[in-house]
Amino acid sequence: MPNIFLIGRPGCGKSAVYRLIEREMRARGFKGDIQRIDDFPLLKHIFDTDKEYKRHRPAPGGGVKITDDTVWDELIDGLNKQALELQNENRLLFIEFSRNDYRRAFKRFSPEVLQNSVIIYIDAPFDVCWERNVRRVEREREMGLDSHLVSREEMEKTYARDDHEELPKHVPVPVLVVKNDTDDTAKLEQEVKRIISELENKFKLGARGRESPCAQ
Repeated sequence: MPNIFLIGRPGCGKSAVYRLIEREMRARGFKGDIQRIDDFPLLKHIFDTDKEYKRHRPAPGGGVKITDDTVWDELIDGLNKQALELQNENRLLFIEFSRNDYRRAFKRFSPEVLQNSVIIYIDAPFDVCWERNVRRVEREREMGLDSHLVSREEMEKTYARDDHEELPKHVPVPVLVVKNDTDDTAKLEQEVKRIISELENKFKLGARGRESPCAQ
């Protein structure tokens, strides 16, 4: 089974695209196992154990700023380890993360993870992503959750620009692009259906899913 990388700025809609792909795949009869991993739990562990602020420090708005650049590589190494452990012929694995230097990130994934994989980049302008993050934090605070918004300045420094357009030249993995520049759910659903058709043509997901029982 392929691994599906979901990448893009925070707020681009990775979670929404994942949910739509999962729903549509099930509706089309896919019977295999579907799992999803991202690097946030790994990052939180670093923050929780870095008591002396050697690798990060508090930032305006209650967020944090990474001060040790090797953290980014450590997170990818952690994702790669999880992905290796989760490889299964009946499992469709989604791997999510955000970076500004995707070429650097994908160089750290093992060939066993990259083979038969596909990258889906969710394309949304920075300002749209920023507004979505603001709304998300407001919703979480209304629910009583401890949610903090990283300052716009910090987000611009990290995610205003990225190198996703260079990926096809440097990574031996197909790169598909989903446009998500508005909050039009119907438009995003059409984009996802287009992507799924490409995935089915390349990997024959529907047939393989029906032939194999869900892995436990």
